Amino acid sequence: MMKRTAYALFEKTILDLYNRNILTLHQLDYIADQYRLTAIDSAGSRFLVTRDGKDLHQVCIGLVDPCFPLASRGSRDDDDEAWERELRKWEEIVYRRWGWRAYCNPFPHRQREEKTCA
Repeated sequence: MMKRTAYALFEKTILDLYNRNILTLHQLDYIADQYRLTAIDSAGSRFLVTRDGKDLHQVCIGLVDPCFPLASRGSRDDDDEAWERELRKWEEIVYRRWGWRAYCNPFPHRQREEKTCA
């Protein structure tokens, strides 16, 4: 499986389960574990968001650490500091918990938005 395709499949699977209100932490860990030996690259992101506006990273962070403060897109709390905190938390989850690195571009969705403004 290609690195980018693997990420796109992971992203779609997790967000689909979340949108159906059936994703659990156990399922998330089980699915993520299937990618442990796969090179996975977030450049394959399809920039999907859930019905409530969360991206893959926010869904995963919310399940792994429900007390972690997530900023809603477009809210006054959605700033560079919040983005950097989420990035560090995402790196911690994928590396320490799942044993893989899931990006070339840590948050491809937000970087894509920045590129259009530059």
